[in-house]
Amino acid sequence: MHGAGTGVTYHPEYLKVVWETLAREAGVKVLLNAFVQAAVRTGDRVERLVLATTAGLHEVTARVFVDASGDANLCHFAGFPYELAGDLEPAQTLTTTFKLVNVDIARRKQINKEAFHALMAHAAESGEYRLPRKEGSDHITPVAHMTATIMTRLDSYRRTEEGRVINATDPQLLSDSEQEGRRQALEYIRFLRDKVPGYETSQLATFGTTIGVRETRRVYGEYRINREETLTARQFDDQIGLCGAPIEDHHGGADTRWSYLPEGKCVGIPYRTLIPKGAENLFVAGRCFSATHDAHASIRSMGQCMVMGQAAGTAAALCASRNLAPQALPISELRDRLRSHGAVLEVPS
Repeated sequence: MHGAGTGVTYHPEYLKVVWETLAREAGVKVLLNAFVQAAVRTGDRVERLVLATTAGLHEVTARVFVDASGDANLCHFAGFPYELAGDLEPAQTLTTTFKLVNVDIARRKQINKEAFHALMAHAAESGEYRLPRKEGSDHITPVAHMTATIMTRLDSYRRTEEGRVINATDPQLLSDSEQEGRRQALEYIRFLRDKVPGYETSQLATFGTTIGVRETRRVYGEYRINREETLTARQFDDQIGLCGAPIEDHHGGADTRWSYLPEGKCVGIPYRTLIPKGAENLFVAGRCFSATHDAHASIRSMGQCMVMGQAAGTAAALCASRNLAPQALPISELRDRLRSHGAVLEVPS
């Protein structure tokens, strides 16, 4: 993935069925609507998890675990160290997404991004609309006359009088934000219908399934990638994928800060960022991987999360079949296996 806004347009509801089918065909037993409540750990090895289900608590054992919760929930309950977003550096904001139908896409395309942002800024400054973010985006979807948006902006953390950070891992903050996000979304919809060509007769189809959370917990891994390495497109001997996306910092202001990698370059994603430090049978994948706030703001987006998921799943299978700790898995073997499945590990020369 190189640059912001590039990627594959897909239908998420169909993709759910595709992924579920692939998992079942591979022999995976899928248990939905289950949430980690506790983890039993011996030394640096996770022995089993306790899950909350509609039928009560349920225990799961495994030789190797992958924490793809986004919030590092397994790592949290197992006691592996992490940085709480908002503690050392600001945490990125939250966003409630929404989709609109009956959009005249041809008319919408008559104005460019700069004109769109100008309309949003003018509407916000007029006082007639409550729009905390003034440069959001709308995107086509595979469904005719439907767009998907990234516009709303909500604070993702606060500090208590005692100095303790509360972020989107807190149930009450998350509940309050879900509700406020929907209220904001309705205001952005009012702006779109009133001011943006093509949206005059549009209607709300759906809010996002949950509020969009960008960072909550980032583990301390066997390696921690940083801002300088990202912006210089550093390559690593153990990289399991690539990222060409800029640092996209959705801070608490009205805009978004962008810092770009060199043209045509990608930073490598080290395998070691997927291993919580010292863990003997645990991987992470997705936005809880080991990175500083700035590096995370580049690598945490969807394409790279898929890359990390493929790498962590492949590595976990190899470790489980040989009773290896993640640190002992030969990196050349993992990289060869990923290549054989179509992964791109180096920028073509």
